[in-house]
Amino acid sequence: MALVVGVAALAVALLRGRVVARLRGAGAWVPRLSGLVLLVAGGYVAWYGWYEVRLAQGRYDAFTDPVIRTAARIQQSVVSTVDTLGPAVLATLLLAALLLAALTRRPRPRPLSRPLPRSLSTILQLVPGRKG
Repeated sequence: MALVVGVAALAVALLRGRVVARLRGAGAWVPRLSGLVLLVAGGYVAWYGWYEVRLAQGRYDAFTDPVIRTAARIQQSVVSTVDTLGPAVLATLLLAALLLAALTRRPRPRPLSRPLPRSLSTILQLVPGRKG
């Protein structure tokens, strides 16, 4: 599990700059989309809380809850996929992401030289043998 989290975190960290650059143009709808995701996640948490309350009350009809069953199927599918891939494939994906980041990294441009402050340029003009 730690390897899965590590691969996901590294991929996000390495691709963040590119993703942010592309999302700047979509700045109007990204907050709305993230709000929708937050709303859906909050709704699921509330639904799951109600599911737990029904189970605690001994209501066995909660076992057939379609929302909980769908979420469980999705979770089992993700776990099965990660288990099928295995640690070797996940480690390979991690190394590929590192290699991609290393190969596509652009050197940072050097900062432009700033003009000297006026007082320093005046002093340098007074130095004998110096022009300019």
